[in-house]
Amino acid sequence: MPTFNGKNAKEHVQDVQSKLMDCEQCLNQAIASVEKQSNKEQIQNTLNSVTSSLQTVKNTLNSYQD
Repeated sequence: MPTFNGKNAKEHVQDVQSKLMDCEQCLNQAIASVEKQSNKEQIQNTLNSVTSSLQTVKNTLNSYQD
């Protein structure tokens, strides 16, 4: 199985999942500390996109064929 930087494709996707989870956590912290409503809405939109992407990555991993 070909690897890139010592990792196979599934491991790279797992890395993406981990990074998206970190992003989700950071954005939740940003929402908790933001003051202006317009900024909060923008952050929430970004969080929604990250959450959607995270679900897609989870689906990819759940259906990944080794």
